Amino acid sequence: MSKKRMIMEKAIELFSQNSIETTSIQDITTACGISKGAFYLSFKSKDDLLVEIVDYFMKKIILKHNIVLNDPISGEEKLRKFFYSNFKLLEENYSFITMSMREQLHPINDQIVQKLNEFSAIIDETILILISETYGNLIGEKKFDLLTSIKGLMWSFTEFIATHPAQYDLEKLTDTLVEKTNILAKHSSMQFLNESIWRSKSTQFNRIEISKEKILEELERNNETTEHSPIIIESLQLLKFELHTPSPRLAILLGLTANLQQRDEFSWLTFLIKQYTATLGNDS
Repeated sequence: MSKKRMIMEKAIELFSQNSIETTSIQDITTACGISKGAFYLSFKSKDDLLVEIVDYFMKKIILKHNIVLNDPISGEEKLRKFFYSNFKLLEENYSFITMSMREQLHPINDQIVQKLNEFSAIIDETILILISETYGNLIGEKKFDLLTSIKGLMWSFTEFIATHPAQYDLEKLTDTLVEKTNILAKHSSMQFLNESIWRSKSTQFNRIEISKEKILEELERNNETTEHSPIIIESLQLLKFELHTPSPRLAILLGLTANLQQRDEFSWLTFLIKQYTATLGNDS
């Protein structure tokens, strides 16, 4: 485990036991058995640590969703897998979820707000794709009401589980949510939201585009935090060079990404590149 990851995990443990506000950097470094100087080599401040924790867990969720979307199974099976993977993550990361819900990441800063808004937009698009694949033309513009309902169900059950700790049957919970979603999709006759209303939301919630700049930022992050083999170093350098060209070549980006995708530390980078190359493919 890297030092940065160790600090994050110990911090989550302490935040869950006490609170974010009352846990000091000294408490975290003592629990990790490191000096404050070592902490500041990884994080600029406690706020910076919180941003990294949110970033880490939201990426984890979105990468799980991406695996579901790419699975060659039926729409309803994907929907079921989507629900199950979310609650499995809750079970596996109970300390972080309960901490987040109890404290609402207070005091929250602008960076966290921005990240949560960006990740929320990606999750919305994921759910819309799942709805379309599951119900097709049956759903029409009701998909925006259904999206809102799915998010409401997930939040309500997450809140209940987080505040009522116990061993839950996630298979049964998943089946329950799929049934409720099917009822809403197939038997509701009225709708409130439509695409025009949905797309007119505040700009902070609009669909985000994966830009070259965002990928280059992630490339820099990987260069700073990980030791790499020669082929990985060369792939990262060539990706950086290609992305700095006016018109990055699709085949080059995909080929270089293939060298990285088996490594867990590059999961988010490969996700970003695949989303970006999908837009290049659509433009061609």
